[in-house]
Amino acid sequence: MQDSNPPVQSIKSLTIASLSATLLAGVVLVTTVLPAEYGIDPTGFGKMAGLTSLSTARETSNQSAAIACAEPQQAINAAQPAAASQWQDTVKIVVPAGEGLEYKFHLAKGAALEYSWTTGGAALYFDFHGEPQGDKTGYFKSYQETTDSQSSGSLSAPFEGSHGWYWENKTGAPVTVVLNTKGAYRVLGLM
Repeated sequence: MQDSNPPVQSIKSLTIASLSATLLAGVVLVTTVLPAEYGIDPTGFGKMAGLTSLSTARETSNQSAAIACAEPQQAINAAQPAAASQWQDTVKIVVPAGEGLEYKFHLAKGAALEYSWTTGGAALYFDFHGEPQGDKTGYFKSYQETTDSQSSGSLSAPFEGSHGWYWENKTGAPVTVVLNTKGAYRVLGLM
């Protein structure tokens, strides 16, 4: 005759099973989820397995959705007042609601960048800053940090590296930034 009571697991076996499941979840998080979703690959397994490209592909699709880039300069000049002809480059950057993004230029030390940007009304938090080329410490220099719907001026780069803006849209709707620039630089674009 069989016993009708199901077998009861010991506390020890339940503890071992719980700890094993937690450890396995941590390994999966570090080796697959972080590289695929966020491009963070502390073990190198994500790159080896091709998972970091998923993160890059998502960023690229977000960037292409976030920017309507490099309209032909002649079309821009025809649609804007004559003062627009002073600009070398004009780009429209859409900052999604509740998100932030960076747009950068590479400048040599002492190179000039003249700029003017506007949102046409909505104020964005922004940090205009530069990061030295080759720096691995995370150092950056802020030139201007505030909340506004426009800014203009010029920069003589204090060091070679990337220079540009981080804009953060704290509103509930996308905001388009129209950025006009001229100078001795190489466009890096969205970062």
